[in-house]
Amino acid sequence: MDDRPLITLVVPVYKVPYHLLRRCLDSVCAQTCDDFEAILIDDGSPDQCGRICDEYAARHPAMRVIHQENGGLSVVRNNGVEAARGDWVCFLDGDDWIEPDTIGYAKEYVAQCGDGDILIWDEYYDIGDTVKENCFFGEEVEGTLCFQGEDREKLIDRILPPKIAKPRAKAIVDLGTANARAYRKAFLQENNVYNQPGLKRTQDNVFNLWAFHKADKVYYRCKRLYHYVYNEEAATQKYSPGIADTMYFLYECMDRFVRQTRDTQEYHQRLYLRFLRVISRCFELDYANRNNEKPKGQRLAEARRDMQRPLFKNAIEACDVEGQAFRIRLIAFLLRHRMYRSMFSLVRVNAMTRNLRLKNRKD
Repeated sequence: MDDRPLITLVVPVYKVPYHLLRRCLDSVCAQTCDDFEAILIDDGSPDQCGRICDEYAARHPAMRVIHQENGGLSVVRNNGVEAARGDWVCFLDGDDWIEPDTIGYAKEYVAQCGDGDILIWDEYYDIGDTVKENCFFGEEVEGTLCFQGEDREKLIDRILPPKIAKPRAKAIVDLGTANARAYRKAFLQENNVYNQPGLKRTQDNVFNLWAFHKADKVYYRCKRLYHYVYNEEAATQKYSPGIADTMYFLYECMDRFVRQTRDTQEYHQRLYLRFLRVISRCFELDYANRNNEKPKGQRLAEARRDMQRPLFKNAIEACDVEGQAFRIRLIAFLLRHRMYRSMFSLVRVNAMTRNLRLKNRKD
């Protein structure tokens, strides 16, 4: 008799604050349906995270732990897919958590839409004690949406938006995330869809570009079960020396996707626009970051050097910003004229504005 679980939860764990990790694992233990396994992957965490995982697994038969040398989130997720016994794989970050009926709902979803390769639901966005409702498609959607054939392009649009895209007021977290969904394991393996090793940020976007492109059917329901926790201490928020190298690798990965699947001027323009924003983040998290203790002259020199790298330079020079928001047009102007001191001031103002907006969301 086959006693394999239907669903495998892959939980990457690396330097997660202990109270968040315990809340995450408690939410797994609280599931009302037991047709799942949870693989807790300790990615060489130097603290007590691995011990906490062992503690939970010793008490809960649905959990097992893999301890490995640090390889990064992409390697963890790839190893989790490889080790999964379930037919469907879900990713749960160690600092996030899920509602008690998540597995039960996913099981019902599979029974109704199991001919799909990816089943997507929605999530909450937790900021401190405030919980916001997210809508991946920017508005409440009733029933089940099915994307197949040309309709799958609407999914790609959520990661590489058209040049002039409508505002998505409720889309706090975008569709590029790998959370709040189930992937059919056989689909991932048969189509060689994997997380790019060595990519330290935005792995989900590259992974989902290929997944959406290769899937025959993708289903979506606006059912909130996943809690994405905004962690102000997370790596995506703090001072990140050398982030330009990471983002350049991201650009190479996305550029490869566009050239191999959608090699048109329109899609290259989409990529240019996206990376104008990415370059702005490089200034914010490295060159102009207040925690960067290097002399200002050295930081300016590093910015000048990195902006001359071929893909960054091409995005800056070739991007058509007509019709874009003033902030995007201003970024393009400053970068094209190599006004990096002004970029320092601009990104600091943008960071303060964003932090104020997040504070207002908390309130």
